[in-house]
Amino acid sequence: VLTVVVLFCSSLHRLIMNVQSRRAAPSRVGRRWTLLVLSIIVVISIKLFVSHIKTQQRLIAAMGDCQITFGNAYRGSKYESTATDASRTSGETIDNKCLVQSQWMRVAQHQVKLMDKVIDDWLWIDYHDRINVLVQDPNSSKDNPSFLILKQTKYALSSEVSLAVVGGIVEPYGEEPPDAAKREVYEELHVTCNSWTPLGRYRTDVNRGMGWIHPFLARDCKYGVFGDGNGEPSNADVGAHDMEKQNVQSMTLSEVKVGVMNQKFTEVQWSNTVALAMLHLM
Repeated sequence: VLTVVVLFCSSLHRLIMNVQSRRAAPSRVGRRWTLLVLSIIVVISIKLFVSHIKTQQRLIAAMGDCQITFGNAYRGSKYESTATDASRTSGETIDNKCLVQSQWMRVAQHQVKLMDKVIDDWLWIDYHDRINVLVQDPNSSKDNPSFLILKQTKYALSSEVSLAVVGGIVEPYGEEPPDAAKREVYEELHVTCNSWTPLGRYRTDVNRGMGWIHPFLARDCKYGVFGDGNGEPSNADVGAHDMEKQNVQSMTLSEVKVGVMNQKFTEVQWSNTVALAMLHLM
């Protein structure tokens, strides 16, 4: 770009000088006007060049080290197994090359040292950690609890309707799972709860990643405002507002048990959360 600008200015200068030489000897005023025009062109060109460089730098920063980026870059955690980890796990990450990413996930090609061999094409998916929460109905009692269950469709379930629990992304700006759970429960049900039981932390896929699941059981709940009374939190950007249709219904403890045993909670993280909660309540 800068080379083109210099060549353009040089050509323009020669053209002006040729025109003036055909007329009469250029006056001092004419030369000043020529230099002024050239200076303005150079200043504008330099500003355009600097703006172009800054734009390219922003694009490169957004894409990171990934070959293909759809929209915003992935900002979640990126997994690698270190040499120390390899002594007690199944391999060491030698290389981690990003193939494609969006704000939701990052698909990478890992080079993994496994025992006495190296695997060059180990595909790995970095995905945001998620929370799932089984929420007690505020209108039920501790001794005879009912639970707020979602009945909804999802893209991967085609036209099938499934029972579900509250779920969502742990936002990548530093949000912790318990905070994400409380935020999602309020956003989806407009409910706040005083008793929270963490039910563990589980890897979605031990060979391909897909983040971690943090299930919770929430009890002693009530309908009302969130946190300091300012209403629904608005700092959820990645996992904000699913577009799938969903309905909320209240189910008794025995109905929830029958539902999870009869595979009515179709997604594995939903059924995992409900089953763990049922075991906790036994």
